[in-house]
Amino acid sequence: MGVPLLWLTRRQDLRLRVLAGRGGLGRDVVWAHSIELADPAPWLTGGELVLTTGLRLTSDAAACEDYVGRLVKAGVGAVGFGVGLSHEQVPQALIDRAEEAGLPLLEVPLPTPFVAVTKVVMERLAQQQYEGVVQASRIQPRMTRAALRGGAQAVVRELAVSTRTSVVFLDHESKVRAAHPPGVAAPGAAVLAGLGIAEQTTAAVSSSQDGVTAVQQVRVGPRVHGRLVVVAERALTPVDHLLLGHAASLVALEAEKPLSLRDEQNRVNALFLRLLLEGTLAAPLARDHLTEAGFPVRDGIRVLALRGSGPRQSLQLVGEEMAERGLPLFGRGHGGGTAVLLPAGHATTAQTVTDGARAGLRSPLWAGLSAVHDLSDGPVALAEALNAASVAQARGSLAVVPFESLAGRMLTATPETRKILATLAETLLAPLAAHDTAQGTDLLHSLRAFLEHNGQWEAASVALGVHRHTLRSRIERVRSLLGADLDSAHVRAELLLASSAWQEPGGSNPTG
Repeated sequence: MGVPLLWLTRRQDLRLRVLAGRGGLGRDVVWAHSIELADPAPWLTGGELVLTTGLRLTSDAAACEDYVGRLVKAGVGAVGFGVGLSHEQVPQALIDRAEEAGLPLLEVPLPTPFVAVTKVVMERLAQQQYEGVVQASRIQPRMTRAALRGGAQAVVRELAVSTRTSVVFLDHESKVRAAHPPGVAAPGAAVLAGLGIAEQTTAAVSSSQDGVTAVQQVRVGPRVHGRLVVVAERALTPVDHLLLGHAASLVALEAEKPLSLRDEQNRVNALFLRLLLEGTLAAPLARDHLTEAGFPVRDGIRVLALRGSGPRQSLQLVGEEMAERGLPLFGRGHGGGTAVLLPAGHATTAQTVTDGARAGLRSPLWAGLSAVHDLSDGPVALAEALNAASVAQARGSLAVVPFESLAGRMLTATPETRKILATLAETLLAPLAAHDTAQGTDLLHSLRAFLEHNGQWEAASVALGVHRHTLRSRIERVRSLLGADLDSAHVRAELLLASSAWQEPGGSNPTG
């Protein structure tokens, strides 16, 4: 905190006049200090508005240059020169040296006592402190609510947004457990080493040309859970430090939550997910709850469905994997499997979460991932994920199967529908297969090409490598053998499904 010089010079009651260093009026002064020593530097800490009547200062250039040089070296914010006592006016040499050094020089008229300037600065500083306390008192409850609803990730997000900084929560092994903005990099090893050992350093601040890094230990009693790190491009204010300490306490409490309380939070999240996936929860309400929990929903959601293990054990392992990525767990058992909510941009997370859970279970686990949906499309996303997981299980695939990859293959992907289609194919296409075998014709493949090219003679004949008149002759023969109306869209659709499931002699399938 500090008092802007420009604000101070605009106080009409002080009647201050800027004589030099106008370019520095954007800086703040942290105090107003009256001192008449020829060399006041040893009694200054930097940032002060030095008030003097020039009692020990002569008007010659050398003395003024030496005086300004000492003040600049001490980091003084500005000089207020009182006229009418030791000097009738501010020495020109002092004005010239201050202008050269970029040091703001203010003329204080005789009717304005130094104590009036000091009082204005003190009152403004006190007002800023009060404003800071009020600001912190408004932010702390929000941070506490975030902790209750979303744990460490939500606290980190609230701290980062409130202080306009980047925040990272590192565990005792310096691994990132939560971060905001998403994807923000953790401070380098050299920076962390400079801030001290995690188990020993309670709080520390490091400044460099790139900005300021502050660290606060997250601990309860002898147990150290990690460090909360704030990275800013500016100096941190007392309010920032106060909020950092509060956030560290909340994260520590989150780490110390009894298991029963954590389970209760997961049960609440599971109930929320059930309502979302059943489509009975309004999208705005769902968005508010997820956002407060630190769950990114700006680009939509996906549902990850897992099959092959009991929901309870799967959810525990998936929750651990999600926590490592700074995401709260929204999961529940469904139909003998598990459904988990993921942000839209976390498609790769689905695979890493599944692999981590599979390693913990040491048993088969198959996963399907829905397409990206709005919060209002929960039931559709769940259905897609479950279908994709069924396909993964049927294939015995360890890779997560995205629903988008199943376009045009759903009916032949699962054993149940494939069995039905195989029966349909045997009923409808056996006469053609028998004719091809007996006569050496190619009616079955010709029919499939005709159907797949939507009855386009030219395209289908090119695909078969025959003349279109030859194809027409073959299709007429098919009509005769099957007694089917190929002009009917329903008939063509049924025959296409049957041909997709038809097994060639030897077990091959024309679908590939």
